[in-house]
Amino acid sequence: MPEIYPKMSRKKLREGARKTSEGKKVRSTLPGVKTDARHVNAIDKCGLDANRELAGIIAKAMRAKTKKTTDKSGAHFVLGWRFYPNNEHPVGK
Repeated sequence: MPEIYPKMSRKKLREGARKTSEGKKVRSTLPGVKTDARHVNAIDKCGLDANRELAGIIAKAMRAKTKKTTDKSGAHFVLGWRFYPNNEHPVGK
C-alpha cells in the first residue's frame, strides 16, 4: 500500500480549528494530503468515487443551509475539506 500522509490526530486538528475560530494568528495552513485514492494498490478501490459522492452531498447541504449568495461571477465562498489518516489509529502507524 502506498504511504498516505501527513497523518494527523483529532486533537491536533481541533486545536488548530480552535485557534482559527478565536481569531488567533495561525502559523501555517493545513497541510495538503498525498492520497492513494487513484493508486493501483489502494486499499479502498472505490475511495475516489466515495470521496466525490461525499463532496456532492456536502455541496448540496451547503447550498441548502447557507444564506451566502451567488451572482454572475459565481459563488462568494468555497468550502475546502481534507481527510487525514488518523495518527492515533493502528492502521496509521
